[in-house]
This record gives sequence, structure tokens and C-alpha cells, in this order.
Amino acid sequence: MNPFRHSLGVKIATSVFVSAILVYAGIVAVDVNWFRDNLLVELKSASDFSAELLQMAVEEPMRKGDDAATRRQFESLAPYGHVSLYMTDHKGEITYSNRKEALRRHIAEVIPDGAFADMLRQSLASPQGRSDLLHIGGEPYFAEIKTVANAPSCHHCHGSSRPILGAVVMLQNVSEQHTRLKQFHLERTIFLLLGLTALLAAVLAYIHRAFITRVATITRKTGEVTAGNLEIRFDVGGSDELSRLCHHLNALVAGRKRAEGRLADLNRGLEAQVEQRTRDLARQAAELEEANRRLRERERLKTVFLSTVSHEFKTPLTSVLGFARLIARRFRRDVLPQASGRSDDFARSAAQIAANLPVMVQEAERLSGLVDKVIDLSDLESGSASFDMAPMDMEQAAHQAVEAVRPAAAAKGLSLTLEAMDGSCPVTGDARRLASALKHLLDNAVAFTSQGGVTCRVRRTETGAAVDVTDTGRGIAPDDQKAIFETFRQLGDHLTDKPGGTGLGLAIARAVARAHGGQVTVQSTPGQGSTFTLSVAASGSQPGHNVAAS
Repeated sequence: MNPFRHSLGVKIATSVFVSAILVYAGIVAVDVNWFRDNLLVELKSASDFSAELLQMAVEEPMRKGDDAATRRQFESLAPYGHVSLYMTDHKGEITYSNRKEALRRHIAEVIPDGAFADMLRQSLASPQGRSDLLHIGGEPYFAEIKTVANAPSCHHCHGSSRPILGAVVMLQNVSEQHTRLKQFHLERTIFLLLGLTALLAAVLAYIHRAFITRVATITRKTGEVTAGNLEIRFDVGGSDELSRLCHHLNALVAGRKRAEGRLADLNRGLEAQVEQRTRDLARQAAELEEANRRLRERERLKTVFLSTVSHEFKTPLTSVLGFARLIARRFRRDVLPQASGRSDDFARSAAQIAANLPVMVQEAERLSGLVDKVIDLSDLESGSASFDMAPMDMEQAAHQAVEAVRPAAAAKGLSLTLEAMDGSCPVTGDARRLASALKHLLDNAVAFTSQGGVTCRVRRTETGAAVDVTDTGRGIAPDDQKAIFETFRQLGDHLTDKPGGTGLGLAIARAVARAHGGQVTVQSTPGQGSTFTLSVAASGSQPGHNVAAS
């Protein structure tokens, strides 16, 4: 079933039907009013003639004051049963009538009708003539009232003090005329209803054929187009607005068909591009994975290489350092005394050797420290570093680190201060490695500070303990604050202002802190110094276990 037929069609039919009913009701109402007005006009025309005759008949004896003649005139009208004639005084008392039983009675008793009483009261109040159609006793009557004015010819009997003497009332039974007119009105109403019904049926049939059926066809085909059938053609015939609408709908469907064709072509091209891009991404992902694998392998080989080379350097370097120290000690003990007081080549060579041996020992010691750092970092990065976890005092580890760095700070004329807490700062960790990590932070602060000093501050935290190392150096730019933790990375020009060190200290300190459940952070402003903070958890790691640093 097409819902269009039960929505728009029903609405149109209902609207036309209701409009027709309203028009018909208006026509009937107007026709009823016209019927009554025409009836009154017809009855008034007939009664006016009768009233004039009656008035002429009774006027002459009344003018002469001949009461008997006037009564005979009224009695002569008694055979006309459908007409009642009354003459009242100014109070409404009936003085003459063609109905003997009404004499000497108030006319309101004879004609008990409210509308008639109003007409009589107005006629006795001012000279006028009034008429209307009344229903008395269930039958229609035409009532006409004319005022009897006090004319000069009446003064000899009634005097001249009262302007109105009474009224002449004529009451005519118009049942026969009313029935005929009512029948005519009914027939005309039925004929009008039949004509209006036929017109309504014709209008509804035309609307259904010329509009509803065609719109229903358009709606059905539109639904098929919406469902995807683009082969539909809209054609409902005619040359009106609906036919032009069909023409536009056909153009829209054709345009949509062309657009879907272009969209299908674009989708095919897009699918091909997506497939190609997917293959390219898969290839690039594979290449990236391979590059990552090679990078990890290189990192592993680098770590293994550094660890192997460092361990290989350690043994001969220890021997070189030991023999250098031994040679320097014995040279000062056995050779220098023999060269004292002499000025020959032997003395000059001895003095040169004595000056070079401390430099050789110092550089060997520096190289040994570098090898130790590389070995520590390699162990930490490979996860093979062993931590001796035990209860310890963080303040004591900071004190050891400060005392180890104090000679270097003094050599540069820098102050080195330890700000400890009242009481101990207990944590669980490897005291040796934490002290070494703090030493790396202090070495870094001293190396990059040219004036002022370095402060080491120990404090408790909610999760453990922390040590702040604050310097008055040149500071670190925000872009460089992540790079400084990379291995073998130092800031500055390596040819002009490279400080002493290897660039491994911060990386080792961070690895040790992570192994203790903490971290190393930095806060720095260029030109205002830096603060490095090493934090550890209160419990640390499990005692005696190897801990990976990264």
C-alpha cells in the first residue's frame, strides 16, 4: 500500500470535503435568512393591502364617533377566520375586534407572545408601524401593528392631550403560505445539496487523476531511485508543473548516474593508489625494521667492542701505570741524586726525564679512569652490572663524593659545599655505585664552572631520597638538556673550549639512578647555572641481583 494515498490524498479530500460542507452550510444559512425575509416581504405586501382596506372601512365611523357603525364594521370581518383584527386603547385594552370573545380584554392575554408584546409596547410609545413573523400556538402568524395617532378629527371624542390613542393589530394565520414556501425551500436545498455533491465528486475525481495519482507515481519512482535504481524515468504526462518536475528529476537522476560513474572510477583509482601505498609502506616498514635491527646489532657490537677493548686495555695499562710509578720513584731515588750539582748532558737529560715521568703517570691514570668508566657503562647498558644492595645512608655517599672532588674544585678556586640534613637519610642501594654516580655529577659541575662554587644538597622525598648538585656555571640551553645524557657527548666547541672529561659521567649517573628506581633530571637557565638532581627510591632493587641500567 502506498502511504502517499493515505496521507496527502486523504488530506486533500478531507480539506475539499470540509470546505464544501462549510460552503453548503453558509449557503443554507443565507438561504434560510432569505426565505424568512422573502416570506415577510410577501406577507407584508398582502397584509398592507388588507390593512389599508380595513383601516378605510373603520376609519369613517370612528372619525364620526359612531361606535355602533365601527363595531358593525369589525363584525363584518368575522367570517375571515384566518385574520384577527384588534383595536386597543393606549393601555392595550381591546376596544374593537372581529373576535367578540376578545373584547374588553388586554391584548397580551389574547396574544401571549413576548415578541408581540415588545412590538405593541414600542407602537404605543411612539407613532410607527411594525410587522413580523411570529409563531403562536405552534403555527406561523404574520403580525402587523399600526399606531393610531390622535388626529384633529378625533379631538371631539378623545381630546388633544394624548398623542397616541391606541393601535390597530392585525394577526393573520399564514400556515398555508408558510408551508408552500417551506416546501419550496426544502426542494431547493435538496437540489443544491445534490448539485454540490456532484461538483465535489467531480473535483475530487479530477484531483485524484490529475494530481494525487501522478504524485504517487513520482513518489514511488523516487523511492526506487533512493534504493539505487538509476534506470528509472519520471514521466507522468501533461505539460504542467508536475511534468516539469519530472523533467528536472530525470536530469537529477542522470546527473547522479554520471557522478556515481565518476565516483566509481575515482574509487578504483584510489584503491589502486591505496594498494600501491600499502605495498610501499610495507616495504618501508620492512626496511625500517631491518635498519632498526642493524642499529641494535651495531649498538650491541659497539658495547661488546668497548667492553672487550676496555678489558684488553685494562691489563697492559695497569702494568704500564705500575711500571711508570716504579720508574718515577726509583729515578727520583737513584738517578736524580747523581745528577745534582752537574751541568753536563747527563744532568740536563735527568732533569727532562724527571719532568716527563709525572706527566706520563698522570695521563696513564686518566686513561685508566676512562677505561673504568667505559667498562662501567658497558656493564650497565648490557645489564650485566652487579649491584650490592644494602641499607645505606645517602648523606654518607654524598659526603664521600664531595671529598673526592674537593681537590679539583680547590685547584680551580671554587667553593664546594655539602648541605646535609639533620640526621641520616636511609635508603637501600649500592653505596659504592651511588657515591660514584654523585662524583660524576660533581665532576661535571666543577668542569663547567669557572667562578663561584658548587653546592651538594641531600634531602628526603616522598618516595626516597634525592641529591641536588647546583653550580654557578654557564648553564645549558633547553635544546641541549636531553643531549647531555648521551654517551661521549659534551657541549661547546671541541677545538677551543672543550673541558676535561669523556662525556660518560652523566650517562653512568643516570644508569645507576634508574637501577635504584630513580632518575637524573636537570634544571638550567643559560648564564645562571644548572641543578642536576639524582633521586632514588627508598627500597631500591633486590639485594645481590644484577640490575639492567636501561
